[in-house]
Amino acid sequence: MSSYHPQDQTLEQLPQPSADEIVHSNQLIDYLIDEIENNAGVISFRDFMDRVLYQPGLGYYSAGLIKFGAQGDFVTAPEISTLFGRTLARQCQSIFSQGCAENILEFGAGTGRLCEQILSHLVGECQYSILEISADLRLRQQKHLQSSLPKEVFDQVAWLDELPTGFNGIVLGNEVLDAMPVHLVSKDQRWYEIGVGYDGVRFNWCRFADDSEAVTAILQIESAQGPLLSRYTTEVNLNYQPWLSALQNCCNKAVVLMIDYGYEQAQYYHPDRYAGTLTCHYRHRSHANPLVYPGLQDITAWVDFDAFADAAIDCDFDICGLSTQGQFLLSNGLLEEADRAGQNGDTKSRLEIVQQIKTLTLPTEMGESFKVVGLQKNLEIEIPAFTFKP
Repeated sequence: MSSYHPQDQTLEQLPQPSADEIVHSNQLIDYLIDEIENNAGVISFRDFMDRVLYQPGLGYYSAGLIKFGAQGDFVTAPEISTLFGRTLARQCQSIFSQGCAENILEFGAGTGRLCEQILSHLVGECQYSILEISADLRLRQQKHLQSSLPKEVFDQVAWLDELPTGFNGIVLGNEVLDAMPVHLVSKDQRWYEIGVGYDGVRFNWCRFADDSEAVTAILQIESAQGPLLSRYTTEVNLNYQPWLSALQNCCNKAVVLMIDYGYEQAQYYHPDRYAGTLTCHYRHRSHANPLVYPGLQDITAWVDFDAFADAAIDCDFDICGLSTQGQFLLSNGLLEEADRAGQNGDTKSRLEIVQQIKTLTLPTEMGESFKVVGLQKNLEIEIPAFTFKP
């Protein structure tokens, strides 16, 4: 049986897991060790990230751990303020008014709060479908929405096990793209792909491949953006194309809105960003070591919005545009919604709303690091919040 090693510097800086959490994580550790041993002592980091996040019954998103909110590892915009979903509801209403079918498909609905906020502020009926791969999160969403929505509104929500066919409506994803497993590549005179091995004590970094799809991808990026110095390590996300291809095939007439933190390619692969963007979250602490606490911590990588847009074009989507989250929310009436929310509140609640607006929109908070990218298929919807196309 494998175990944690407190002498690891990262672990010394993080809260200690409970005994049950350690037992759970050790089961995943044993699974990973077996996979590594069965693959000549190394697996790609992409496969490691996939297992620690999504391995059935063991991965971070597959097991029954509290992930969101004060008791979890991180907080998303719908948990920060109902203004987020209320403002998105206004954007959805505008899209519906331009001829889009009144259906919403949300990927990875988290706690269900975004769904609650949108359905509570839409005018008229809307069929709301949630595609959730985590059985645990699905149960939490169902409990939350059943307790927070009127029965007739709750009855408009359906959970899907797979993509629908012939979908017409709006597709939403908040912090979905950043959770896609990525390949790690590094440059030591020449590019190579990084893998994960096990030395009998702990997981460690290994050279995985000198010639792989990820290496080809970073060479193409470097050719377009300019050469990067040696000792540069970064991520390559090869999931955009297959994910968008599947989405395109399931949609007939649709608008897609994806909200996440990320950069355009020139900023993503900037020479100063030599350590990449990979980030881990454990009980509201952020750090950069994805090899510890397998199954207990979230692992994310920032989104390359240019690569996402290129993949969308290759999959025959039209690009609506790209906006910072701050600009998108303000353009869609965030301040008007704040006025409504604070009308009957006391001084304390109004001050809380002011702080929520700052968190959602200020450049030093979520306002610029989070962005909204819009796509559409077989529609001509105007979305004024998008000021330019990537």
